[in-house]
Amino acid sequence: MRKLTLSLAVMAALLPARGYPLGLGEIELNSALNQELNAEIEVLSASPDDANQMIVQLANRDAFNRAGMDRPYLLQQLQFKIVEKQGKPFVKVFTKSAIREPFISFLLEIDWPQGHLLREYTLLLDPPVYNTSGAASTSSEEAHPFID
Repeated sequence: MRKLTLSLAVMAALLPARGYPLGLGEIELNSALNQELNAEIEVLSASPDDANQMIVQLANRDAFNRAGMDRPYLLQQLQFKIVEKQGKPFVKVFTKSAIREPFISFLLEIDWPQGHLLREYTLLLDPPVYNTSGAASTSSEEAHPFID
């Protein structure tokens, strides 16, 4: 039994340290409504080899259906590209024409030799504007005109 345990430990130590999971960070939007879409997503835990072999695309209609999401024609405009910034891989999400919808939701699909990843992103291109200044103060007479 001891020899079996020792041989399993040696075999496990000799296995390649490949197979790191790939992850995606939050999306950073760099454009607004009625502009060409420009956004970036950091790729987490990717080796340089993984970044070179990644295939990034909009998920197919079946994946959208399984996720319970609509896949409007507008999403066909989305383009994806792996870029490097400060030594880190990012997925650049962009369009060549202006986006006129206030928000878009899409499923991003990444394939690489060690796996497959789907992740949903929603972009709010026309966020609501809140009035940060306080309401104008009123005197007590204006607030309660019937009080003597």
